[in-house]
Formats: sequence, structure tokens, C-alpha cells
Amino acid sequence: MELSEAQLIDSVLSGEAQGYRDMVERYGQQVQLVVAQMVEDVEDVAELTQDVFVKVFESMEQYDASRASLSTWMSRIAYNVAANHLRRWRPKVVRLAEETLEFLVYSDYQESSDNPEIADVRIEFLDEAIGRLRPEERLLVHLKYYEGRSLAEISYVMDVREGALASRLKRIRHKLKRLIKILEHETDV
Repeated sequence: MELSEAQLIDSVLSGEAQGYRDMVERYGQQVQLVVAQMVEDVEDVAELTQDVFVKVFESMEQYDASRASLSTWMSRIAYNVAANHLRRWRPKVVRLAEETLEFLVYSDYQESSDNPEIADVRIEFLDEAIGRLRPEERLLVHLKYYEGRSLAEISYVMDVREGALASRLKRIRHKLKRLIKILEHETDV
């Protein structure tokens, strides 16, 4: 029988080894996905995921269920651990050439969503474009569109105001459209 969230927290707080195992089993994949949205190296993701759980266990007494669900609280810790890692290691960021952006803004691209083959290719382009986003942008897209989190939850995880997140999402959608057009132009689709 699966423990309730409150029972799981009590089990961890009382130092029961099974409580630790249950928490990792229940939330491990979610924590790993948050970290993986920001950090690309598989070994770093595994190590940082372990770091997240160490921080979770060390700070479990500080968890306040009235501020966020356990899942959201753990996502915030995962975000902070990954963000701190990125600050130390400075990943390469893809920048688009100004000429390329101008070309795309004024191109006469025709969308054909009726053709399933083109739709499949566009999904591939979308995945590739998301991969080219900065780590924090990828995480925002993941939390909003893949996990279906509300702006309030994402605001808590990323410690950013909801209005600012809404603006970022709008800019990210425009950026994705431009990236997709670049990918389409590169492959002449």
C-alpha cells in the first residue's frame, strides 16, 4: 500500500530507510526530468539528481505544505541545484544570426498542416528547436507544456513572478517559431 504524502514525509523525518527509498521511487523520475531539461550531460544529470535528494532529505523539516505541494517543492530544489551547476560550468548558448532572423521574418513560408508527413517533420523540428533553447527556457517549456503546470506552480519552482513567466513563454514561442523556420530552411522542407 502506497503511503500518503504526509505519511511519506513523516517516514523520512523519522529517519526510516524505507521512507527515503519510497520518496526516491515516487519522485525520482520527476526530479531527474527537471534536471535533464537544464543539464545535457547524462552523468551530470544522475549526480545532480542525487544531490537534489540529499538537499530534500536535509531540508525536509523546512517543507511547508501550505506554500506548495511536495512535488512542486522538490522541483524548485531540482531547479536550484541545476541552475547552480550551470552557473559554475557555463554551457554554450546558441545565438541566431541577425541576417537569418531578418530572412525568416520576411520569408513567404507557407504552412501545410494537412499533410501528415509534413506534420511529423514539424514535430521533429519542434523537438530540435526546444533542444536549442537555453536551459531555463527548456525547463519552462517542459513544466508548462509537458507537465501542464500552472504559472503559479512554475513561479514557485523558478522563483519568478507569474507575469514575467507569461512574457517569457510568449518570447519562447516566438523564438521556437524562428528556430523551426531556420531548421526548415536548412533542410528545404
